[in-house]
Amino acid sequence: MRGRRVLLAEYAAVDGSLLLFGVRADWAEPEIAVIDVDWRELRLFTEGSFGSEGSVHDLVDLGLQDMWHSYDRLIAPLAAWTDPDDIICLVPHGCLHYLPLHSLRVDGCYLAERNAVTYSPSTAVLKHCVGRRPLASLGNEAGPRRAAVFGDSRGDLPAARDEASQLAKLLGAVPVLGEEVTRQNVLQGVAAADFVHVAGHAFFSGADPLESGLQLAGNDTLTAAQIFGWRALNASLVTLSGCETGVSANHPGDELIGLVRAFLYARTPSLVVSLWPVRDQSAGFLMGKFYEHMLADPSGLKVDALRRAMLETMSEPKWREFYHWASFILIGDWR
Repeated sequence: MRGRRVLLAEYAAVDGSLLLFGVRADWAEPEIAVIDVDWRELRLFTEGSFGSEGSVHDLVDLGLQDMWHSYDRLIAPLAAWTDPDDIICLVPHGCLHYLPLHSLRVDGCYLAERNAVTYSPSTAVLKHCVGRRPLASLGNEAGPRRAAVFGDSRGDLPAARDEASQLAKLLGAVPVLGEEVTRQNVLQGVAAADFVHVAGHAFFSGADPLESGLQLAGNDTLTAAQIFGWRALNASLVTLSGCETGVSANHPGDELIGLVRAFLYARTPSLVVSLWPVRDQSAGFLMGKFYEHMLADPSGLKVDALRRAMLETMSEPKWREFYHWASFILIGDWR
């Protein structure tokens, strides 16, 4: 497991061209590929197909997946730069931050079928995440770790409540559900946890990304701005199993502001978040498989556990379309 080869692939839009830089530990020099794509057209496609509630589902429901796969060329160089089962760390640029690049096709299959894929907002953020060694791994030789599991804060998502209850049982924790998902209980639980899982409503605010947040019981909200101020977060993994938890506003300099940056700033090395509003049943199934695989293989990698969960989700005929299995991505440390 320690010898797994990792490719760092970073995108950059320069003078109207899209460049992809590839770096591997066994290469003397980086590889550079120029990708033939109309950047303005891609941005408009992203805004129309991934930028609003329900748009991804509509893309699939209307049978327009070919439009998405017309952009398979975005990942084409990865076929020559990696072997199957290598780990690929993608550093997107601009509108690419909002796209599930692992659900594009290479070598006749989805990238997620060929490789384990993780993401990072930037190489600097990735260095920060990898440099902060995870404090625990699920089920390692040190014994079970503490988990904080929250679900269905507004009492209107029975599937999220079931997800939280089942995962808490799996992780040996007591779930915090419904009206008990208060600010005080969340702050106390998160401060003492090695693993944090939140199943429930989240939202992204395009007008003010720092006001994006997780909905708590009642009318309370835990915003990105408030999470930026945390100093007691010691979790090695935070999973936000809600809608659009991984969506952020892109600012000059390609800085992403939102829940992702807030949790990374609060010293979380690994995040699992969603790129669009998810369906309760497929999301719950994927999350269950994700934790099952981490528990089953104490020496395994988070990115492998998520990949296996994706593959098992897509193997269900009713969830074969990428809408169901590609929403959740791992950001930061893949170990």
